[in-house]
Amino acid sequence: MEITLKREAFSSTLQNINSVVDKSTTKPILSNFVIRTIEGNNADVEFSSTDYELSLVELVPAEIKEQGSICVNAKKVFDIVKELQSEDVNIRSTEQLWIHITCGTSETRLPSVEVGLYPQTVLEELPQSMTITVDDLKRCIDMTLFAAITNESRRNLMGVCLRSTGEQQTRWLSTDGHRLAQIVKSVNDLAVGEDQEVIVPRKALTEVRRVAELFGESVNITFDDRVMQFSGGKISFKTRLIEGKFPNCDPIIPKDNTLEVLVNREKFINSLRIVSSISTEKLRPVKLIVSQGTLKLESEKADYGEVVDEMEIGYEGESFQIGFNSRYLLDVLVVIESENVKLECKNSMSPTIIKSPEDESFLSVIMPLRVEW
Repeated sequence: MEITLKREAFSSTLQNINSVVDKSTTKPILSNFVIRTIEGNNADVEFSSTDYELSLVELVPAEIKEQGSICVNAKKVFDIVKELQSEDVNIRSTEQLWIHITCGTSETRLPSVEVGLYPQTVLEELPQSMTITVDDLKRCIDMTLFAAITNESRRNLMGVCLRSTGEQQTRWLSTDGHRLAQIVKSVNDLAVGEDQEVIVPRKALTEVRRVAELFGESVNITFDDRVMQFSGGKISFKTRLIEGKFPNCDPIIPKDNTLEVLVNREKFINSLRIVSSISTEKLRPVKLIVSQGTLKLESEKADYGEVVDEMEIGYEGESFQIGFNSRYLLDVLVVIESENVKLECKNSMSPTIIKSPEDESFLSVIMPLRVEW
């Protein structure tokens, strides 16, 4: 194989490739990636990588001088290419499995692997499908992924649950057992069975979100009960779905919270960061003391000091106080885009709903902390 690519496009694609490849030493073949020419396409070459769970396929413009394919270490190639200076990069392979990378006066020779040993990524025709705008997809990921669990303790919570709710609408839902995030979003061309439900892994959504602009204006999502594919522009991701049943979270969402507090979002974020800054506890607890027109935030009282902050709010009910993990509050506040946020509470030990007063499609539920000071 021999091809010539633009260095900038090559480097950008290698960055995407390196985000997918397996970094562990237990499966050395997965530290590589594949470049192959496509029969009938003389303008693009196909880059692909996989860690068995998530796969990436991206088409990159190239001048193709000789058809073929190569499999080579992703990190080594990326480390070399990002330091190159000239505009064009030539890649040539030999029958002895050596790869020559030439750019300007620089030439590198690297060993490669037989392409047949690398697991191939095949994009499939899948029965369930939908089309969503890139902006809506980014929003759905941003508004839910922060609440997904990050460890292996409950694998069925290590992603976002996606289900059809009918009438061209989808529900995106995540929880780690202490908090919940949900957004309902309309999509186009929804061809999904009613109440169809899948769990999309955290890593897949993180990578899709990171390169979302490469999809163009919209993303076509197809899936069955095993895998899901995101395709648009010249890039596609294929991920295995998480097996298992996502818990029914509807009973967790309070229906009878009558205490409504309206808070300026930016001021609330600033106060939380100030008040939680001196805490040494992992939970960084903060106490909210709510009274008519005023919200007072307190840190825990300890030998190293305490912090108190106060702000004006929209609230006319009885005074109450409630404790939270300050990081959970901040995680949801930074993804809401409105000027104000609304907290719907019942009492100091019941789940609190956080939402935007301007957008009913999103809500988050946070379990309170018992604060003893």
